[in-house]
This record gives sequence, C-alpha cells and structure tokens, in this order.
Amino acid sequence: MKYIKKSIFAFCCLGLVSCADSFLEQNNPNRETIGDFWKNETELMEGLSAAYRPLRFNGLYSRWLHVLYISRSDEGYSLSSDPNFASYSSFLTRNNDSTEGVLYPWLDMYKGIFWANQVLDNAPEIEGISESLRERIIGEASFLRGMGYFHLAGTYGRGPISLSSMAGEEREIGEKPDLYEQARKDFELAAEAGRLPNYYDNANVDRVTRGAALGMLAKVYVQQKNWNKVEELCHEIFNLQGANGQPAYDLVANYVDNFKENTENNSESLFEVQFDGTIYNGIELGCQRAKFFGLPGPSFDDVTPSDVVKTDLEKEKTIDGKTDPRLKATLFYYDEEDPDELLYGMTWRERELNDAKVYWRKYTNYDTQDTEGFNSGINYRVLRLADMYLLYAEALNELGRTGEAYAYINKVRNRVNLPNLENSTVFTGIGNDQAKMREQIMHERFCELAGECWRWMDLERWGMFEDQLKINWLASRDFEFENFTIGKSDRFPIPYREIPLVDGLVQNPGF
Repeated sequence: MKYIKKSIFAFCCLGLVSCADSFLEQNNPNRETIGDFWKNETELMEGLSAAYRPLRFNGLYSRWLHVLYISRSDEGYSLSSDPNFASYSSFLTRNNDSTEGVLYPWLDMYKGIFWANQVLDNAPEIEGISESLRERIIGEASFLRGMGYFHLAGTYGRGPISLSSMAGEEREIGEKPDLYEQARKDFELAAEAGRLPNYYDNANVDRVTRGAALGMLAKVYVQQKNWNKVEELCHEIFNLQGANGQPAYDLVANYVDNFKENTENNSESLFEVQFDGTIYNGIELGCQRAKFFGLPGPSFDDVTPSDVVKTDLEKEKTIDGKTDPRLKATLFYYDEEDPDELLYGMTWRERELNDAKVYWRKYTNYDTQDTEGFNSGINYRVLRLADMYLLYAEALNELGRTGEAYAYINKVRNRVNLPNLENSTVFTGIGNDQAKMREQIMHERFCELAGECWRWMDLERWGMFEDQLKINWLASRDFEFENFTIGKSDRFPIPYREIPLVDGLVQNPGF
C-alpha cells in the first residue's frame, strides 16, 4: 500500500504553525494550520500516515538506528573513514557531538511522538467516523508513540515524556525505566482486545496489527524481566488467527526470505517498516542501510560485522553436514565451496577483497543490482516470529520451565536444518540446567538475529553492561569494548543543542 509510504508530506509541519496575535493576522492560503485541519476522517487518516513516516527517517530505520544498535554491540565494529561512525561504534563519542548520528535519532523519535500525539489528541473529537475505525486509529497512533519511547530508552536512556501535542504541556524527564514504562503503556493500549485487527487485506498490509502491538509489548516486558507477562503475550501471539481461521503467523521455509524485497510482509513478519526504492515529490522513500552496511565498493562498509558472527554460525553443521544457511544469508565472505558466486555482478576475487574479512549481506541487493544506492526498497522486519519463539523460550527458562523451552528453540533450529538441541553433538549437557540453557539461548539469538538491531537490547537485559568481567568477554569478541566505561557507555549522549530547550533535561553521565 502506498498510502502510508506516500503520505501528504505537507502535513508534517502541522502543529508548528504559530497562532501569535497580529494586527495583520491572516490565513496563508498555501499553508494549512491546526485550526484548518483535523476536521474529518480523511484528515485524521492523513495525520496517522504522517505519524508512520518517522520510522522511515534517517534517524530511525533508514540508517542511524542500525548504527546505534549494531555497530555498538559485539556483532559489529567500524573502521570507517568517517570519524563519526568510528567514534559512535568505539564508545568515544564527544560530549558536545551533535553530528547526524547523535542528533537525528533524537529528533526523529520525538517527531514520531509529536505526530502520534496529534492523532491521539484529535481522534476522540472528530465527528462522522465509525467508532471501530476511531479505536483502530488510536491503537495505531499509540503503537507509533510507543516505538519512540522504546527506542529512546534503548539508545539515550533519558528524555522528556510528552503525552500531548498541545503547547504548554508539562513534561517530566524520564530515565530509562520510565521510558520503557511509557512504551509499555502505549503498546498495552494498542494491544487491547478489539482495537487492532489480527490482519488486514492486501491494500493495508503495512499497518499495525494486534500481533505487532503484542510483540512490542513483549519486547518491553522482556527488558523489564517480567517473565510471566512475556510468556503470556508470546502464547497469545502464537494463537492469533489470520485469514480463513489459519494461524496469523508461521515461519517461512527459507530463512533468507526475511530480508528480500520480493518476499516482504510474509507469514513470519509481525511488523515491518515499509520502504520503496523510488522517489515521491522529491522525497526518498527507501532505506539507506545497504549503502552503509555491506560489501566495499557497492557499499561504504561503514559498519563491519565482527568475526564472531561468522565463527558462531560455523560452530554447528546441519543434519546433512552442511554449513548453517544463516551464515550465507547474513554475511559476505570468501566461500571456498562457491568461489564463482557473483556479488553485484563480480566474484570475490575479481573484487580483490581480503579473504579473511566478512561484511554484512542481510538487507542488501547483491543479487539484483550492480551497486547500492541510498534508496533500497527492502522493507525492514522489526518483529519476526522466530524472535518471538526465542523470547518465549527465554521466558520459560527464567520461569524454571527449562524443559519446555526446547520445543521453541527447535522450531528456529529446524527451519535451517539444524538438529534438535537435545540431539546436538556440539552443545551438550544442557538438560534442565537453567544457567546452561540461558547461555544457549544467548547463542541461538545471536545466530538467528545477527544484524537485526536486537543484540544491544539483549546485552542490556542480560546485564552485560554492568560487570567488568562481562565487558572483558565482549572485548574478546569486539575490540571496541576495551573503551567501554560502566555507567556511561550503555547510553548515547543527548544532543548538546537539545539540553537547554527542555527544562530539567541534563546530559547523560560521563558526556
């Protein structure tokens, strides 16, 4: 559907128009104001479409969110010629740095919150709209606002909490737990029974479903370590019905289909950000990740995968003795078994690449294009069923139900033809040992979700940023963690220019 992708871009400035008194006060016929808008169903839907847009901005899923979550975790590093990429990745960001990677995520998260607030403020008052549609719009807007607070918690760890678009609203400054809690409230509102549908027709497939709201709610609860709620929500997701009474979600047979343009919005996807490799009214609608994460030449290789992504995926062979297929779906590397593979029309050796290096392949167009531009049309899958299976297994293990976790881990392993975990000849002796199973789930999530923006929050949840011995272990996998400072480096600095604009807002510790 192009409605959300190609929304009315002029709407983005609504709410920024001043109503100051003036003896020459006149309406500009070429610019709408809040007083002229929010009158009917059409304008409410246009406002909602605008609230979706920030997910596709540079500060979020188009570019910088990938850097903040992937490059700063142990699954990535940066040797970029751009010093800003390298400073973000190596925990050496300057305390007054308001460059793109520091500034844009903050701005775009709050744009999304503000535009969602406009919808939430006006939806209850608009007449001539069915109550079912009104409730659905409130659910979508609540979800989108929750996404802003969720990512603020995961990146900056501090920020003002705004629940209205009205001027003069008092805003409290939320710390990380407060931001997660506000995200929880928003996702919970969105997930209320009857508010969002389990599925849409093909024309609306890009909208937020109840499964998406339940999935993000589970993501908050897992960071809060509320294992009972995670178990409950995942179970509910697994039992949602789709069209014709069939399960709403199912794993796709081919793992790589989760990262291709021609297999978007598939049965495994709970929520994805819609990208389109075209330009509309001069605005790029595509994703820039592939231009910054990928093979040198076609891409800039500003963020490179750590070697442990490859070595972890090589630890275990498939049932028929082959390499885990997730390795080739995740990374570019020199494959001795397939040396003539064409990558953007050329082989590895023709490109004169280093045989010892690996690069990100996920979410690239290596098999359909000769190079990468700034406008990839591949949708970004935020939530996948495989992730939910592994979260469910983690919750079961933490609840002392370790034996039940195997079935859900095996669903993910079996898709790529790995043996059931209890039959593995590599990972043995787990049994019902909760601590050993916890370590195994860490490995399973690393292999299944590498490069998908979840590792950073996983590390946070597992307490990896609070213990020097754990930091040392991360440094053995990613040299940049040698610069990690406990109490500082788990947060990104708040943009310097933003601090004097909000009463009570102070810089994060150490910056």
